[in-house]
Amino acid sequence: MNEMFEFRLHGRGGQGIVVAASIFAEAVFLEGFYARAFSLFGAERRGAPVTAFIRVSKDRLMPRSRIYQPDYVVVFDSTITGSTLIAGLKDEGTLLVNGGESWDDNLTGILGPDNRYQIKTVDATQIAWKHKLAIGSFPMVNTVMLGAMGRISGLTSLENLISSIKKRVSASIDANISAVTEGYERVKEVERLVT
Repeated sequence: MNEMFEFRLHGRGGQGIVVAASIFAEAVFLEGFYARAFSLFGAERRGAPVTAFIRVSKDRLMPRSRIYQPDYVVVFDSTITGSTLIAGLKDEGTLLVNGGESWDDNLTGILGPDNRYQIKTVDATQIAWKHKLAIGSFPMVNTVMLGAMGRISGLTSLENLISSIKKRVSASIDANISAVTEGYERVKEVERLVT
């Protein structure tokens, strides 16, 4: 039986979530997988909620539907909360959140009592500011989150992420490479499993 890995990404318009999904799909393709990336969004404006999906498999034949039971839920914006955020996340799945220590305080309102999840965080906003990756007052966290996604999933190397970024990102290449590297290195596991 072929194993398939499914990601659901949550963010806001302007954070580069759709571009991140495409870059990740290309990076895992370089590892010898097939991948499909697609998105769902309403009003096309900065700050509006955006959801992107990624499927990864050794088999090129994959469903074309939305992902309802992901292995990974990736939250690009820590202001997005609510129990629907992790709806369908598989038991022992992984929740990756852009957030520092303070985000852990919000977990009890989001995670349900019946399932177990691995919870990982990376302070992507702080890293994006550090590398001057912003449009006005809006930090561009996508490359930081890509590094974290590569690290937690093990589906692609940092080298292939960097190669894909170089092909798809035209501005601030050195800053984006530094950001993806730091995102890869600074993922932290939240000390507890929620049961």
